[in-house]
Amino acid sequence: MSSVHYLCPHCEARLARTAGEPPSACERCNTPSSVVAPPENAVIDRCAACDHDQLYFQKDFNRKTGIALVVLGAAFVPWTIIPLIGVTILDYIIWKVVKDVIVCYQCQAVHRGYAIPPAIKPFDLVVHDRHVYGAAPPGAEEGH
Repeated sequence: MSSVHYLCPHCEARLARTAGEPPSACERCNTPSSVVAPPENAVIDRCAACDHDQLYFQKDFNRKTGIALVVLGAAFVPWTIIPLIGVTILDYIIWKVVKDVIVCYQCQAVHRGYAIPPAIKPFDLVVHDRHVYGAAPPGAEEGH
């Protein structure tokens, strides 16, 4: 099922809208929201939450869980390398199985269940820094 997950601009509650669901107010603070998830077969070229046009894609996997797996595997390395090999194999399986999501650089809204258009590229730290800090670090070049 296609959906958009975003934060309420007023109270920052995590909200979700599925494709076909009408707009509704925030469940926590009752602030009106006009966010509507695009239809299931839509081509995503703008953020459904803030209408921003700079998007990236990434794997739909919880970062804390990924870091915990690496830490767990690394904790056992002094005694044997087998856990590290196991974590590596598990990481590869997860990478193959987990689908990609589209994320907005501006508001961090996550668009799940949509095809990734060729125009949307993987995360770029320089573009991210321009949105968060207003500029990229000196010497950084966008897209490299």
